[in-house]
Amino acid sequence: MTGVVEIDRQHQELVNLFNKLNEAVRKRESREDVYKIIDDAISLTRFHFETEERFMDQSGYSGIEWHKERHKELIKDALGLKKKLDYVGEEMFTEWFNHWPFADVLAHIQYADQQVEDHIVQSGVMEQAL
Repeated sequence: MTGVVEIDRQHQELVNLFNKLNEAVRKRESREDVYKIIDDAISLTRFHFETEERFMDQSGYSGIEWHKERHKELIKDALGLKKKLDYVGEEMFTEWFNHWPFADVLAHIQYADQQVEDHIVQSGVMEQAL
């Protein structure tokens, strides 16, 4: 938990969606169902990144450009999921997905985002929004 309620809620929604995706892949649900979850995850991720970047901008966060670049990399990785599934097929995708660097997403939330949210809270931006 970061202390920024809106961002915390979005993080939880993202983790839930990634867990749902993991479960769908593990159970070998239809490609269409997996695509739908991937699309939902990408949409929510983009919305979340826009929210974070707005708060970073409002709070004068000095690491905003690095953080934006990391966001672009994570979106690129997520967009590659459907291409990967198309390229290798369900069975190989399931095996590959078990080793997909989901840890990168979690690490981003736990470490990079935590620094951002600490800065946002300290800057008083959240109090100004109330």
